[in-house]
Amino acid sequence: MHHLHTRSGLLLVFVILLAVIAVSQVALKGARVDLTENRVYSLSEGSENLIDKIEEPIQLYFFYSRDAAQGLPPLQAWAQRVEEFLEEVALEGGDKIRLSVVDPEPFSEEEDRAASLGVQPVPLGDGERTLYFGLAGSNSVGETETIPFFQLNRQEQLEYDIAKLLYTLSTPTKPKVGLLSTLPVMGGFDPASRQPRPAWMAFEQLQQFFEIETLENELAAIPGDVELLLLVHPVGLSETTLYAIDQFVLGGGRLLAFVDPYSQVAGPMSMDPTAQGPGPNSALDPLLPAWGLNLSGDLVGDAQAALQVNGPNGRPSYHLGMLGYGAEYLNDEDIITQDVDSVNLGLAGYLTATEGASTTLTPLITSSDQADDLPSYLIQPGMDPARLASAFSPSGERYTLAARLSGPAQSAYGEAAPAGVAAEGEHRSEGEIQVVVVADVDWLANQFWVQVQNFLGQQVASPFAGNGDLLLNAVDNLLGSADVISIKSRAGYARPFTRVEQMKREAGRQFSAKEEELQQRLRETERKLTELQGAEQEGNLLTLSDAQSAELERFLETKLEIRKELRAVRYNLNRDVEQLEGLIKFLNIAGVPLLLVLGALIVSRARQRKEVTIR
Repeated sequence: MHHLHTRSGLLLVFVILLAVIAVSQVALKGARVDLTENRVYSLSEGSENLIDKIEEPIQLYFFYSRDAAQGLPPLQAWAQRVEEFLEEVALEGGDKIRLSVVDPEPFSEEEDRAASLGVQPVPLGDGERTLYFGLAGSNSVGETETIPFFQLNRQEQLEYDIAKLLYTLSTPTKPKVGLLSTLPVMGGFDPASRQPRPAWMAFEQLQQFFEIETLENELAAIPGDVELLLLVHPVGLSETTLYAIDQFVLGGGRLLAFVDPYSQVAGPMSMDPTAQGPGPNSALDPLLPAWGLNLSGDLVGDAQAALQVNGPNGRPSYHLGMLGYGAEYLNDEDIITQDVDSVNLGLAGYLTATEGASTTLTPLITSSDQADDLPSYLIQPGMDPARLASAFSPSGERYTLAARLSGPAQSAYGEAAPAGVAAEGEHRSEGEIQVVVVADVDWLANQFWVQVQNFLGQQVASPFAGNGDLLLNAVDNLLGSADVISIKSRAGYARPFTRVEQMKREAGRQFSAKEEELQQRLRETERKLTELQGAEQEGNLLTLSDAQSAELERFLETKLEIRKELRAVRYNLNRDVEQLEGLIKFLNIAGVPLLLVLGALIVSRARQRKEVTIR
């Protein structure tokens, strides 16, 4: 009887378990808990807003060759995540987004459809199979957009890529941005290499969301359909063009300006093939000072934010002018910067408010308190970055590297247009001007924030900093729209361990000081050796006294000892850092499994003791 009850109880539990599983498969389909820091497995609020704004239905086709992917576990796991994310998008979209999952068999109609929509097959290593793994979408008017292949190295940009596709299909007209630049940011022809130049990736991405009209450097007025004026390194502009910009801003036009006291890219990437060295200071005088903002002539050096670069001898070294700022240095109360994780800048200037200005300056990016002025004349091509650090002393102040300027303003030209300009204009702003200024131009160049590769004939961007996001945010915010912000990538950029980075910088400073001391001793020893060897010379024969020979021997031994000590300093430089990194890797890779095993052993041991006690 007891055994009968036991069997009945087990059967009842089994039936209940099956019922719970069946109900959960239906009721809880797609439900999950996302514990990642950036919630990369969930739709962001921005993407939900974007989907809500879709007016006409969008058809999505997810092409995935399941059989061909067999035996490729990383790709299968990635494909499962993509499919689940697309299902979540379709679930959020309801009738607005229709999702079809297609397995394009070889020589089938589905394969022909994938090819016609631009999804590209990738041949696998055996030479017999090809793999389709892409997304195509179409809107109600027949326009199509495609992600030819979901690359493994873009897993953190999944939401961004899909949201961008949805935005393009759902936005028939794009806001117009007027671009005035003295640098070839939109690409062009390179007269030096006689090859076409690709557009900078920051602007390549920008024109996916906005219509960009390239303006001539000589303008009598900004075109009336331009809603936002974008200036990139505005040097050498005529009074006529400056006055046109002045009137555009005073008349309610929005301005985003990238100015720079020392632009690295302005030399080699200038429109002028004979240009050498950094471009001139693009302070946008007299406009910015009249509106309440000044650009420094010096640069910002920051020991806390210095990035590691390769010196002229190939040895990594921290460069005080190459700066990497995390979220703690970005204004988390301003929509332009609040969702950006990191920004890299190169030889940036800093901004200050003009005394008595009627406008308000709101910092967007600020330095650490380990910063100070860095005179631009100290920067020389091919220089060793350690030279900058040797005489650097932080001021304890924080410097503003990017800012928002708003409020009432007056014309830079007073009550009348400049000489030679026949125009009647505004003397003061109609309301509050809206201007955003970044004191760096180089940060827009690819090498500061993104790796660009050619894949299946297309340029594929893998960002390692949030420079592109910040540009999109700034343009979108100044246009008064939230669409681009809503689809902004939540990609995880490189987030170094703070403690490890601090140790590296400290070790770098200690090494530089010790190395300089040893190098000085080495130079002094070599100088004495040279003097001693040249002290007495007859014809081509070098003759030394016994005392001089002993002295020479002693100097040679000293030289060898110094070089040995120098090697030891270099060898031991990062020992503590490597040990800490090793410990962190161990805890990440083996720590959690060990804890699970230990927990299982404890539970098993407790059960064994309980059974012994019962018996």
